[in-house]
Amino acid sequence: MKKNSPHNAGFSLVEAIIVSAVTVVIFGALFSSFQYSLRLVAYSKAKLSAMSLATQRMEYFRSLPYNDVGTVLGIPPGVIPQNSVSTLNGIDFNEKVLVDYVDDDADGKDGTGTPDSNGIPADYKRVTLEYTWTIGSVTNEISLVSNIVPRSIETTAGGGTVRINVIDENSNLLQGASVRLINSVIGTPVDVTKNTDSTGAALFSGAPAGSDYEVIVNGNIGGKEYSTAQTYQVSGANPTPVVAPFSVVEADVSTLTFQIGALSDLDIKTLSVINEGMFRETFTDLTAVDTSTDVVASSGELKLADVAGVYKNAGSVYLGPITSTPLQEWQTVQVAADEPVNTSHFVRFYTGVTGGPYVLIPDGDLAGNAAGFTSSRIDIAGLDSAVYPTIFVGVDLATSDTGRSPTVDELTVFYRQSETALANVGFNMLGSKIIGTDGGGVPIPKYDNTHTTDGSGELSLVDLEFDSYTATPTGSYDIASACPANPFVQQAGIDGRLELELVANAASTLRVTVTDVSGQVIPGASVNLKRSGYDVTVLTNSCGQAFFTGGVTDNVDYVVTVTNAGFVTNASTAVSVSGDTFIPVTLSQ
Repeated sequence: MKKNSPHNAGFSLVEAIIVSAVTVVIFGALFSSFQYSLRLVAYSKAKLSAMSLATQRMEYFRSLPYNDVGTVLGIPPGVIPQNSVSTLNGIDFNEKVLVDYVDDDADGKDGTGTPDSNGIPADYKRVTLEYTWTIGSVTNEISLVSNIVPRSIETTAGGGTVRINVIDENSNLLQGASVRLINSVIGTPVDVTKNTDSTGAALFSGAPAGSDYEVIVNGNIGGKEYSTAQTYQVSGANPTPVVAPFSVVEADVSTLTFQIGALSDLDIKTLSVINEGMFRETFTDLTAVDTSTDVVASSGELKLADVAGVYKNAGSVYLGPITSTPLQEWQTVQVAADEPVNTSHFVRFYTGVTGGPYVLIPDGDLAGNAAGFTSSRIDIAGLDSAVYPTIFVGVDLATSDTGRSPTVDELTVFYRQSETALANVGFNMLGSKIIGTDGGGVPIPKYDNTHTTDGSGELSLVDLEFDSYTATPTGSYDIASACPANPFVQQAGIDGRLELELVANAASTLRVTVTDVSGQVIPGASVNLKRSGYDVTVLTNSCGQAFFTGGVTDNVDYVVTVTNAGFVTNASTAVSVSGDTFIPVTLSQ
């Protein structure tokens, strides 16, 4: 009889794949664990080496004569380098040493309710030793601190104290600013840097007595680069600095204060044409209103409906549809409203169709829309015109006193339809901060530079200091509109945007900016410029500016009259126009 042969032993293809995968996972985990162990060993070895070096160096510092405990070019001066590199076990360690005088509380402390009893704030020295090293791409550090006390009582011999106060753009004390104190002309040169403490001060005790001390203040605080403020040497270009180098007097305190702020960027655009449009409702009646409930409108006033003087508690209107062809961007909404006590109004924005229903635009697309807006000027520039080419404006009126009603006199929506770029325009940018005066007493600006926009009429200025800047075209142009303003305020740490609408140069022009008492610009205001033989009215644009050119001449007898719903008319007489003239006008509600 024929015997059946047994099945051959071995792995199938699927089994081989599974075994291989398990093997890879196991050995991969073992390899990762091995790599981690190597890194841990390397880190531990490096840290032990750093601690060994730091301990040896600190013992050396303690062995020095007290007068030698200080840094080269530092305060107090001494024999210890401020920065050096040591190598141990194949690793480079960067050493940084800072030596400070300490005003101890034990005998009183200057600047407190219990001042130093002997008038000597330099009680003893504190040495801070820091080591940093890099393994792979990771930087590590350790630090040691030690107090070194003189053998006898402290002494005033050896210099005075420099106190540098640093404040931010809002005049608040600024912690973490970098303060560099320099003097290269005295017998013991000084070049030392400290950071301001929680009081916004950097204290340099034991500074050698002498003149010509310089200070440079800047820093990187919270990940933001800050502007630079400093003393300036007397020179032919700057014979009278605003802040000149100063002197340190033995056993005295020299105090200076500097202001810095976070740097920011400014995007500039030059344009030849800006086409703007607007939707305006004056509420002479309700015929232009899409839908309304429990409200009435007459004589330019929207209010709650009433029966024999008893007002409804709430009512609403929906204005629209508001759209434009073309539509580049939404800009702002101006509302002239009056709210007697116990009354309110809210403005919200919707999508929808004529007659409703209306869908509230979410806060994610227009922040604050759900709660509603109550201010006279509403910024809707963040509303994407591509997503929302058509909008409705809802106005809700309410009162808890049926004898009173809120009113809305006018509501205007402003938008940009199109713009035309003006390429390769040169202009001067002049800051208002002054670093000194020249021989003729003329102020020397800290920032005075000429720039040129690119082929698209755009330019980005990076790391600009907070200041008020004035842009002046270098070609044959007049500024018809500078949005948001010119002079333009660049805020600390906040990127800005400046648009310049430029037109052909004329001998005489007038640009008027209209704002309310809080400084908010008023778009859509009527500005009339008049004198014998000239009578022109222009509406302010979305940035509250009206521009007059063509027919304007140099004269001193112009009358400028500005009107806007909800505001008191402002009439200025004997207005002088000479060349390119700019005047601000403020309206009161």
